[in-house]
Amino acid sequence: MNIVLSTIQIILSLILSTLIFLQAQGRNENNSNILSSSGSEKRGWEKMMFNLTIFITLLFLISSIAQLTY
Repeated sequence: MNIVLSTIQIILSLILSTLIFLQAQGRNENNSNILSSSGSEKRGWEKMMFNLTIFITLLFLISSIAQLTY
């Protein structure tokens, strides 16, 4: 069981890293400022990638907790 959970974590970490790098690729200097007042709203592909990143992160956390218990 431990080998399966480790394999799942490796796969999820690779997917998560890829999603994060794909999101950071389209950023410019103006969008990197958190305190910026420009109201940029995620739409289409960007919103889907953002939601998928959150979902994969939750799966990774769940698999980490599951691995701790076994």
